[in-house]
This record gives sequence, structure tokens and C-alpha cells, in this order.
Amino acid sequence: MVGLYFLTAVPLALFIILLVVMDSFSLTKWSTLLFTVVAGMLMFLVSWLICRIPAIGESRLLVSIVEELCKGAILYLLIARHKVGLLGDATIYGSAIGAGFGLLSNVFYLHAHGGANVWHTIFLGCEAAVMHIGCTSLLAMALIMVHQGKFGESRRAKILGTLISLVVTILVHYIHALEPINPIILTILLIIYFVISKRSLFKKNSRFVHEWLDEGINNEINLLGAVKRGEFHTTRAGEYMMTLKERFDPETFFDMFCYVQNYLELSIAARSNMILKEAGMDPVHDPVNQTRLQELSVIRKRIGPTGEIALRPIVDRSQVNRWALTQLI
Repeated sequence: MVGLYFLTAVPLALFIILLVVMDSFSLTKWSTLLFTVVAGMLMFLVSWLICRIPAIGESRLLVSIVEELCKGAILYLLIARHKVGLLGDATIYGSAIGAGFGLLSNVFYLHAHGGANVWHTIFLGCEAAVMHIGCTSLLAMALIMVHQGKFGESRRAKILGTLISLVVTILVHYIHALEPINPIILTILLIIYFVISKRSLFKKNSRFVHEWLDEGINNEINLLGAVKRGEFHTTRAGEYMMTLKERFDPETFFDMFCYVQNYLELSIAARSNMILKEAGMDPVHDPVNQTRLQELSVIRKRIGPTGEIALRPIVDRSQVNRWALTQLI
């Protein structure tokens, strides 16, 4: 029986490995990947306990809502802590959460319904696991796009985008629970769709990363060079900074200047490490940059939200950049 339980994990593991191989930038951290699988399993236990309440467990819609909210909580935590910044790693980690959730779901389902037709039970369990992987990876992609500002930069737009993403994922889950077509046909269609869509997604992710590198690194190198040569005031960014001088006290303005310099150093280092990763080389982890990262956090608190907002035309605080500064340094 133990061997059968192990067998249910094989297709899920193969699917995750396939996604990691398809990620040309190899940004997946195995420690985070393991965390997401385990977190997915824990979230299954949480949802299983909640769904034991008769009023919830007897409704397919409520079960779909509970399960997607549990899986979505892990995704939101990863994105909020800047552990995920790109579509590629978002879909991998999302799929890993779904795989962990589906794996434990398979074990429970096999234990409860194995009986005489074990192989049929295994197939149905794997089919449900594929659905969990698909729904969670879909939610991961949607949430990362929301945090990247694809649906608007305002707080209202991000809240609305998050809610819409959850509703769509819950509907997909609920429709699957209604079993509109034969499970075998549904499984085949799901696998074909996931493989094709993920291949297209990773190509799009690759283009996005190249654009992010090309648009930023040259400008930042030139700007940092001007700072070190004492020519910052001759640049457009420097001219803009001078307009802020009268609006902030001298100490805060000096902190803002230091903030810009530290940010440029770190951003260039992060983008350089991204280039090294793409080339198959080990990134450079300079201890000095770790010190700069800590200083950046301290200075950010000193200049406050107003100072940070004032520096937005110079300092890119998008989800991608915040992720890069915490994960690529």
C-alpha cells in the first residue's frame, strides 16, 4: 500500500521538474520549492478540517472556495515577502503548492476509497491533483501580474485584481467539481493545455526579463557613473532631485541622495546576477551589497513614505525590482 501512495506522487513530481527545466533563467530556489510543496500539504489539512463542517463540506461551491483560499494564502505570503517576482517562478511555486495539496489529497482519497478498484482511485486522485496544480498556477500568474501593476498601480486596482483572480480560480475549481465531461478526457485536456500554456508563458517571461534588463541596466550604470564623478546634477534625474531640495529639510534630502546611490548599486548588482544566471554562471554575492541592502532599509524608514514617493521617478519600486533586490543580491 505504501508503494501505491508513493506512486501517486510520481506524476506530480515529474510535472514540477518539467516546469523547472522549462524555466530558462533557473531562478527557482529548491528550498523555496520544498517549502511550497510542504505548505500545500499543510493547507490541505487546514481545508480538510474546515470542510468537515457539514454546512461547508456538503457544498461543492463552498469546498472550492475554502480550498482555493487556503492555497492562495501561501501564494500571497510569498509575493508579499518578495520571494516571487516573475511569471516563470510564480507558476512554478504555484504549481508546487497545488502539487503538495493534491498529493495529500490523493493519499486521503486512496485511503478512503481504494477498496477493490485501487488503480481507478489513483487515476481519479491524480486527475484532481492536476486540477489543483492548474488552479494554483493560474492564481499565481494572476496575482503576480496584479502586484506588477498590470491592472493599475492604485491600492483599489490591486485589491480588485486580487478578488477577480480568486473568483476566476474558484469558478474553474467549481466547474471541475461538477464533472461536466469524462474524467479521462478532462485529464488529457488539462495536461495538454498546461504543457502548451506553460511553454508559451516561459517564452513571455523570457522576453519580459530581457526587456527589464535592457531598459534598466544601461541607464542605471550611466546614472551611477555621474553620481561618482560628481556630475549627478547635470542629469535629468539630478535636475529632478534639485527640485526636491527646497521641499525637504537638509538631513532628509541627504538621506534621499544616499538612498538613490545605494539603490543604483544594488539594482545594477541584481541585474548583473540575472545576466550571469541566464549564461549558466554562478551569481556574485558580495557581502558589501548585503550591507547596502540593510542601509537601504534603514534610510527608507528615515525618509518616510513622502520621501519614497518623491523618488519614484528615479527609484523603481515595482514588484519585480523589490523581488530582485531581495533574491538576486
